[in-house]
Amino acid sequence: MITILRKSWDILALAAIALHIGCNLFFITSDTFLNAWHLSIVLGLGYSGFAIAGNATNFRRIRDIALAVCGFAVGIYFLLFEDAVFERFELTLADQLVALAAVILVLDLTRRVTGWVIPVIALTLLAYVMYLGKYMPGLFYFGGLSEYRMAFRMFWQDGALLGSTTTISATIIFMFVLLSTLMRAAGATQFLISGALRLMRHVPGGSAHVAVLSSALMGTVSGSAVANVAGTGTITIPLMKRAGLSKEFAGGVEAAASTGSQLVPPIMGAGIFIMSDWIGVPYTELVLISIIPAILYFLSISVNIHLSLKRDGLLNAEQTLDELEPVRWTEGLAFLMPIILLVALLVVGYSPVYAAGWACGTVVVASFATRYPLWPTRWLAIAQEAVQTMIPTAIVLICAGIIVVCVETSGLVVAMAQSLAILGNGNTLLIIGIIAIISLFLGMGLPVTASYIIVASFGAPALISLGISPVAAHMAIFWLSQDSLLTPPVCLAAFAAAGIAGGNPAKTGVMAMVLGKGLYIVPLLFVFHGLLFDRGVEAAMVATVAGTAIIVFFAMSFTGMARDRLGVVARALLACAAGFVLWPMWQIQLAGAVLGAGAVGMNALHRRRLA
Repeated sequence: MITILRKSWDILALAAIALHIGCNLFFITSDTFLNAWHLSIVLGLGYSGFAIAGNATNFRRIRDIALAVCGFAVGIYFLLFEDAVFERFELTLADQLVALAAVILVLDLTRRVTGWVIPVIALTLLAYVMYLGKYMPGLFYFGGLSEYRMAFRMFWQDGALLGSTTTISATIIFMFVLLSTLMRAAGATQFLISGALRLMRHVPGGSAHVAVLSSALMGTVSGSAVANVAGTGTITIPLMKRAGLSKEFAGGVEAAASTGSQLVPPIMGAGIFIMSDWIGVPYTELVLISIIPAILYFLSISVNIHLSLKRDGLLNAEQTLDELEPVRWTEGLAFLMPIILLVALLVVGYSPVYAAGWACGTVVVASFATRYPLWPTRWLAIAQEAVQTMIPTAIVLICAGIIVVCVETSGLVVAMAQSLAILGNGNTLLIIGIIAIISLFLGMGLPVTASYIIVASFGAPALISLGISPVAAHMAIFWLSQDSLLTPPVCLAAFAAAGIAGGNPAKTGVMAMVLGKGLYIVPLLFVFHGLLFDRGVEAAMVATVAGTAIIVFFAMSFTGMARDRLGVVARALLACAAGFVLWPMWQIQLAGAVLGAGAVGMNALHRRRLA
């Protein structure tokens, strides 16, 4: 029986993919039409996915199948009765009950997939909009909406469950998840890791740098830190351990590098598509301006690795590659051709959905030049993986629609932004620090995308009110929302890496945070130095040079290593120098550069005299 259910689930997943491809690429449909189908598919396949789990009891299986049928029905009901509702411009009791059922099912599936945090936030905001707002003082007062009006706004109006976040999930997110799944199925992971291993085999400390390079390359097709750890860490972490690196260091390197997968163009985290929709900047432009920041992030990891290994006498350790298969460069076709085509179509002006669709087709064709051709016999397995990957992100985005509508309808976003500005006393750096702390705490219980949506809803307006450009404000929050992946106490990427390495999770998290401190430095370059070209090309180039200097100075200070071991005074001076270079005044920046170079030079002279 369970085998039949699983096979049926796979077939439905393949049908869902076919429907999404048809609506996105071939047929002209309204957003609400696709969104309603998407809602039905996510709820139906999401609940039934629990029903076919191996540990499900008969009662749970029957319950989850019933919930899946109800979830599938709510979207179909919308499609069948949408015209009737807007013709009479009135909701019947049945219409209101379906809206209520849709909200409950979305909240419950979100709870099952991500935990209680997002549903609790959504329920709190619903209570605020309907009942509690009238009792709030000052800026937070809101007169309230009736249950009838909320039913209309939540389900029947193009705003919440069928709003813009659901549109992004059903279009861009879906197509890029499918592209990533196809590329992995065609052997892109094996090609990237093998290629990185051989490129780095003669580089001192190469086993650690392989993790950085392979994670950066995997990030172009993954966009998920934990998936990146699972995909590359199983190979890179054992190599680092064999080279003499500690379990915690090996896990920290992989966690920090894999976190960058959500920062590497062209397939970045789901939040980048939300950002594009919110600030009205084309996705292509966001991808292009994200290239230099991504390079700086991985540079910060590599510099820390190099200096740490040099300090510990492990810099010359090289990995053994005899047991690895040779690189089959023809397999690179399944990776390089789709990425080149994707970037080219985006640059010439095609939409991300259209570009991703063509890239998917290219993967299928190019796969026949590899050992992993995508014959139709593999399509069910690919559909299963793609839909299983999509559902957690999709249900978070659908549920996020409830949160977005509540804060916008009630004006809570304005009140929170003004309160944040008051709390920060108009100090941009202090406000960014508060945002970083809020992001970290929210990230303990929220996926990265949900954390970005919530924090950006009030944090970005607060920064923009201080004169920060919208793209810099949102991109800074997008980067800071990643910090929970590698910052204790809850650091999912670090925990995943620690599990592979067999190291202490907490120590691995601390090591990942130290190695990935570029995650905290680069957003400051967005806000204060114009790294995102929002202040012109010249400012961006100066910011790039300043960012490189900051990364090197901080790395030297943290590791206590340059050409020679650094003393306490030199390390303190280097930390001060990094802070000076970060200061948005060229005179202070120049003084910081001189101070940093002087500290290294004086330390070297002191070491030579002692020798």
